[in-house]
Amino acid sequence: MKNSIFIILFLFINYLNCQEKLLISENNDIKLFETHISLHSEGNIFPAMYKEGLIYASNHNLETYRLLYKSHQSKSIKLKTGNKYSLGALAIFNDEVYFTGISKKINSYGDFNFAIYKGVLNEFKLKSVQALKFCNKEYSYTYPTISKDGSTMVVVSNEQNSLHLLELKRNENNEWEKSDVLFICQPTHEIINPVIFNENTIYFSSKSNEEKTYRVQYTNKKGETLLSNVIRESGVFNIYKLIKENGIWKIPKLMDALNSDFDDLGVLFIDDKKGYLTTSRYNDSENIFYFELKQ
Repeated sequence: MKNSIFIILFLFINYLNCQEKLLISENNDIKLFETHISLHSEGNIFPAMYKEGLIYASNHNLETYRLLYKSHQSKSIKLKTGNKYSLGALAIFNDEVYFTGISKKINSYGDFNFAIYKGVLNEFKLKSVQALKFCNKEYSYTYPTISKDGSTMVVVSNEQNSLHLLELKRNENNEWEKSDVLFICQPTHEIINPVIFNENTIYFSSKSNEEKTYRVQYTNKKGETLLSNVIRESGVFNIYKLIKENGIWKIPKLMDALNSDFDDLGVLFIDDKKGYLTTSRYNDSENIFYFELKQ
């Protein structure tokens, strides 16, 4: 009898592993599914598509993040990056890989900022890794994302002490040059995980680090309307959509269908309606889920 139960459990687990979609949540806007990444682990953050699978950062059962590759058919494969990788997702074009690492140069205050590094991915090992020339040691550059044709990159930068999305263009010498500032963040906000959807659309996640003040209105037993004590809370990460119209980047719009009361840390679209969402809405730990929008 015990053997029969073991066999049934084994088959069920393998069935789940083989499923591309296992529905876990649905509302009027979106369906969310377990993925081959989220099903048996946690602490997984923003992915990049590579070959038949995903490359993502994970601290599952670890104190620090590492980069992993996984497809439906393969076990997790650790990418060999040396000690240069620091945070966030990879930006991938063909076998070119861009990621965030600590700058080798000390700034005027004696600190090390973040820089964008380029490497070549060969059999899951990064080779020929070098910092991009545009990076200024006085500032940080993080969270690179690259266009599908490989001609445009967007990074998060704090140049001039203002956090913003900075556009880069590839020149004739295959080097990256600064182009335009696409969006300047409010001083109390963060920006993480931008994604170039197309030449006119960028998604990113942002939150406020500033405590917000609310007054809650209520009615006492005498029917009097009163205000409660001040409630202070910090924001959560939400996903925004940045659109360019008539050559001008507009104010970002909150994507209600993709957001929750918990941290929603990034979205990666496969097409207009489907993709991968990084969120902490289920067990207060980041994980990567597959989604389908209904509208």
